[in-house]
Amino acid sequence: MRHRLLLLLLLAFPVFAQAQDTITVMQYNLLYYGNYQSGFADCYETNNNTQRKDECIRTLVNYVKPDIFTVCEFGATQALQTDFVRHNLNINGATYWQTDNIINHASSNIINHIFYDSRKMGLKKHVALQTQPRDTDVYELYMKTPGLAAGDTIKLICIVAHPKAGQGYESQRRALMQMAMNYVNQNYPTDNVLIMGDFNMYGSNESGYRLLTHPYGSNQVCFMDPAGVEGVGEWSNNSQFAAFHTQSTRSYSNECFSSGGLDDRFDFILMNDWIGFGYNHLRYVRNSYHAVGNDGRHFNQSIDQGTNTAVPAEVAEALFDGSDHLPVTMKIAVDAHLGIEDNETQGLQATVAPNPATDYVKVSFFNPTDGEIRFELYSLQGQLMTDLSDWHNAGHQQFEMPLADMGKGFYLLRIRHSDGWEQTVKVVKN
Repeated sequence: MRHRLLLLLLLAFPVFAQAQDTITVMQYNLLYYGNYQSGFADCYETNNNTQRKDECIRTLVNYVKPDIFTVCEFGATQALQTDFVRHNLNINGATYWQTDNIINHASSNIINHIFYDSRKMGLKKHVALQTQPRDTDVYELYMKTPGLAAGDTIKLICIVAHPKAGQGYESQRRALMQMAMNYVNQNYPTDNVLIMGDFNMYGSNESGYRLLTHPYGSNQVCFMDPAGVEGVGEWSNNSQFAAFHTQSTRSYSNECFSSGGLDDRFDFILMNDWIGFGYNHLRYVRNSYHAVGNDGRHFNQSIDQGTNTAVPAEVAEALFDGSDHLPVTMKIAVDAHLGIEDNETQGLQATVAPNPATDYVKVSFFNPTDGEIRFELYSLQGQLMTDLSDWHNAGHQQFEMPLADMGKGFYLLRIRHSDGWEQTVKVVKN
C-alpha cells in the first residue's frame, strides 16, 4: 500500500530529499517607488529619489539573488515597470527577467507586482482580486524543471497583498485576507501557494493573521509562518521579536520614510502546508526565512547604525536608503521526482484516523522491530504540545493520541522509533 511521505519544514525537523533546484523568493515594500505625492506620506524626488532607490535595489538583488521578486508600493505605470526591469534586473548581460502587464481595478497610484527568472519558471495566469484599498494580485507560475514527464507541471501560486495600514483597520485587513483565502480554497486547494506582502499587522492575535494560519473553508486551507514559534506573537514594539522586525529602517524621519527604528513585523511570506510538508514537488528549505539585514541587534535603531552583523556595510546602507521596510526572503527546494503519488514510506507506514479528529486520533503503524516509540505532537510553529512514549512489539500496532485539550487547527504528529525510524503525519483538530 502506498502512503504519503511528509517532508517537514520547520526548525527541529530534518530534510529528507535532495532537490534538483532551489528557488529564492524575495518580497519587498519599495516605498512609493516612482510615485511622488503629498498627504499621508510626503514623498518627493528630493527625499525618495528613484535613481538612488535603483542603486539600492541593484545592490540588494545582487546580494540576495532572488528568482522571484514580489513588491508592494510600486508606481502604477507600464513605463515604470519597463524601466525597472531594464535598470535593475536585466543588467550585466542578464536577459531573463520577465514580468506581466499591470492590472489595477482599484485605480490605485501604487500597486503590487512580480518579477521572475524566466529560465526557471513561466507565468501562466495573473488575476487581480478586487480588494480595498488596492487589488490583491494572484500569479500562477509553473516551474521549467528538467525531468518532468510530458504534460506534467509543478505550479507555484504567489499571492501579493497589501492591506490598509494603521490601528483601527483590522477588520478591513481581515476582509482582504478572507477574499484571498476564499480564492485559494476554490481554485488552489491542493497546489503550492505562497501569500506575501506588507500585511500591516501588529501581532498574531490580529484577526487577519489568525484567519490565514488556521484551517479555512471546505478544503481546510491553511498557511504556515516559516518564522516558527520564535517569530509569532505580539511583535509590535516588542524587543522579544527584534530578529523578525521589518520596519522601520530609520530611527528618524525624512517626511517620507517612517521613523522609530526596527520595531514592527509588517512584511511576510507565508506558505501553505503543501510547501511546508513537501507534498507536491516543492518544499520549504529549513531555516531559510529571514528579514534581510536584521541581525536582531537594531531594535528601535536605524538598520545601518553601528555594525550590522547580518549583511555587509554596503547592503545595510542600501536597506537604509532604499525603503523604510526590510525585504523578507525564503528558499524553496524543487524536486521533480518527489510528490504525494511518488513516495512509499518505509518502516513505520503510519496513518491516523479519524482525521479531522475531535477528541483523539488512532495511530496505526507497522513496527519493524520491538522497541520504544515516541509520539510528539507539534504546533505548526514548531512548539511541542504533547510528548508520549510507549513500548511496542514488532508488527502492526495502534496507539491512541489524545487531542481533547488541543485547540482547533493543524498539528504535526512525529512518530520516532528507538532504532531510528521516524515519520511525521499531519493531524487536523476540529
